[in-house]
Amino acid sequence: MLVSIIAALVLAQSVAPSSTPTVTPTATPPVSITPELAVLPAKWPQIAGAAGEDISGVVKKGTTIYKWSEGHNFTEGPACAPDGRVYFTDIPGNQVMQVDAMGARIALKDSKGMNGLYFAKDGTLYGCQGNPGAIVAIDVVKNETRIVCDKRSPIGETGVSLGRLNDLVIDDDNGIWFTAPVIGGVRAKRAPDSVYYVPTTGGEAIEVIAPGEMRAPNGVHLSPDGKTLYVLPYSTRAMMAYPIEGPGKLGAGKLFYEIPAGTRETIGGDGLTVDTQGNVYITVPARSAIYVLSPQGKPLGEIRLPERPSNCALGGKDGKTLWITASTGVYAIDVEHARAR
Repeated sequence: MLVSIIAALVLAQSVAPSSTPTVTPTATPPVSITPELAVLPAKWPQIAGAAGEDISGVVKKGTTIYKWSEGHNFTEGPACAPDGRVYFTDIPGNQVMQVDAMGARIALKDSKGMNGLYFAKDGTLYGCQGNPGAIVAIDVVKNETRIVCDKRSPIGETGVSLGRLNDLVIDDDNGIWFTAPVIGGVRAKRAPDSVYYVPTTGGEAIEVIAPGEMRAPNGVHLSPDGKTLYVLPYSTRAMMAYPIEGPGKLGAGKLFYEIPAGTRETIGGDGLTVDTQGNVYITVPARSAIYVLSPQGKPLGEIRLPERPSNCALGGKDGKTLWITASTGVYAIDVEHARAR
């Protein structure tokens, strides 16, 4: 499976000069190249390890974990384009990067602390900008961003600037659900950590959970049917699931999963993704692992990594490669089910 992805990445690299990274989300996916015809650099990908246990219906013990890029400051926000290309952010490096057969190339300079990334159905790449806080649409061809939302409407207020944004997901109605935690530093004069909603057409973000309901909401994703919003906090161990009652409207949240105590740090998770079967993959930095959960929130197993993972996304040519950003590197492992969204 990864051989096909490698071939597709080589082909994608040959489409445009390396000085002009491109993305063509609405184009026909690249045709596959047979392994015999694929000429690859010696360095990438590197074998970084293997799955240490069988996770039924998800991954087999011994499945190879590949490293695709290294030497970054802090990687985050993996996002997989419809054509198979993979993007991620280097937050301190202030860049959006694209994975290719040479490791990674710069897709957007001066990203203003970009964190989470996500592709809408129409192929537009959206991101959570950190400084100043904004949801932006990204044009990696022109090296430009367009502000979609940089104001919010907390209860009783309007036109208040957003804080540092973290992660996002886009629903079938082109609504963006995103998190705005306060992790470290001095709290700005703004509402407490919260989760927000704004349509891709723009406007002021709506606060969708009560102020202070969750400490440091971080990762966010949707169930395969789009009816449930998962929110994974960083500073507590309780991952929540909220029923979606309409655009920008959530029902009462319920505990979906509680990360066990006894990890090296008393903190929660970071990022997450979901496959077509409803299995949820969450990154747990303190364990240097991906925890895999059933659709009911039952633990199925874990995938250990050489570095502390920050986020993950399913993608690649058939959607069955789990891409993982982890500290200074980017990793990938094949799984049995494709991305749900």
